[in-house]
Amino acid sequence: MIIFLIILFSVLGIIMFYLSMEECSDKMFVWSIVLLLIALIIFLYGAFHGFINHPATEGSHVGTITAIDLEGIWFRRYEIYLKSDGFESSAGKISNETKYLTYEYEKDLVEELKKYIGKKVKLNYGHDGGYIGWNSCGTYHIKSVELLEE
Repeated sequence: MIIFLIILFSVLGIIMFYLSMEECSDKMFVWSIVLLLIALIIFLYGAFHGFINHPATEGSHVGTITAIDLEGIWFRRYEIYLKSDGFESSAGKISNETKYLTYEYEKDLVEELKKYIGKKVKLNYGHDGGYIGWNSCGTYHIKSVELLEE
């Protein structure tokens, strides 16, 4: 819906701008600028609050935590890498590594995760649903961790 509004106001603004140049109409020129500004405001709103209404997600993943890195410059977040046990194929053992995210302010959860590096754990992840902005941790956000074996 938001993308449709951006396209609609942009196209109307460009048409009004073109017509204002053809007819030398100051009123049409002002309306074209207003429509383009509305399109820009809607775009900026969508960039910060998300363009797509995502469903709520929940799940769990079992594996070994291999690394935890603090990434980003302005909107920092921790990246937690979980390596699954993998499976056998004709090419040999194949291993999967998945990246999960936590916000920088979730220090307690990150400290607990750091204690479990190299150990088998069960990560419970999910997202509450709704619009996900560009600075969000997205759908693979860790909610809790359980140690499975020492």
